[in-house]
Amino acid sequence: MKLSKLYQALRRIAGSADAPKDDALKDTVKAAPLSVPRLEIGTTAIDRPHESGVWETCQIEACGLLRVVGWTQAMWADFQPPQAFANGSPLTLLSRFRTYRPDLVPVTNSAFSGCVFEFALPYDTPISESAIESHGVRVWHRFGELVFSRPAYDTLLSCDRVLHREQIYGVGIPSSVTSGVVLSLVEHLPAPILDFGCGIGALVRDLRSRDMEAYGIEIDRPAIANGIFPEVKDAIKLYDGSFPLPYEDESFASVVSIEVLEHVSDPDKVLSELARIARDRAVFTVPNINAIPLCFPHQVVPWHLLEATHFNFFTQASLYKILSQYFSRVEFMQIHPVTVNGTLFFISLAAICEK
Repeated sequence: MKLSKLYQALRRIAGSADAPKDDALKDTVKAAPLSVPRLEIGTTAIDRPHESGVWETCQIEACGLLRVVGWTQAMWADFQPPQAFANGSPLTLLSRFRTYRPDLVPVTNSAFSGCVFEFALPYDTPISESAIESHGVRVWHRFGELVFSRPAYDTLLSCDRVLHREQIYGVGIPSSVTSGVVLSLVEHLPAPILDFGCGIGALVRDLRSRDMEAYGIEIDRPAIANGIFPEVKDAIKLYDGSFPLPYEDESFASVVSIEVLEHVSDPDKVLSELARIARDRAVFTVPNINAIPLCFPHQVVPWHLLEATHFNFFTQASLYKILSQYFSRVEFMQIHPVTVNGTLFFISLAAICEK
């Protein structure tokens, strides 16, 4: 319902014989319990005129961006931006820009009369109240808890310097946690288990906490050597990355390798070695490259694929082709689903293999 219609409805109610008088209405409002529901991420209507146009919507993105969208007939240099607030404190204006709005040409005589103003919401402060003001008038106001996450590359929302390839196609730090789906993939494997490319030992730690015999191997480098969880330090071997691996044939009942094959220079050599030291089972996960054509209509490339040390890119067909050289049975799962503008894709391919 547009605000003008809402105001008219309220006036009709206030003027009816059964409606409470002003004082009674105020008492009723004061007595009403105050609840603070969750404020949903997404778009809500503003539909409020300003001096030279209309504020149309407020868009809150899951990355912590608040966007005020509307249109104006005013000269852009003279147009006064709105103000946005969280918990009563003003938000930082990140950017302001015009947009292509051919639908407004009959009104504004310009195809670029759309206007957008983007503000940064605070990541580290719980938000229970949000508001937008235009020319000193509050045009949008909501009570509600805002829940969002600090995104990867969050500095790209506000950085004011030219970045280079190494700042975008970066190298991630070793993960300190194991996702629930990965743990579910491997926790029922026969032991002993070797985690090839174990990072700082998150999966080894989680398996051992379940009384499973698990070990890890990783290339010796400072980020690993200085970060290994103390409780699994004795279960992790650091080595120079050369082959053959320092294990006898069939040393382990199972091997796992989570998001590693995309980083190695010779995946065939790695797989032949892992098949050699595994007696029964193996589990692998890699980034799912079909995310690129699936997201093409939205002009999106998932950020994980920007990792600088990704040398190999697998489809399910290509991963099956290489795994089937070393394992008699390969079963696939696709894990970590994500939806972008209604398009579903899975971040990773998971292969469960038997000798």
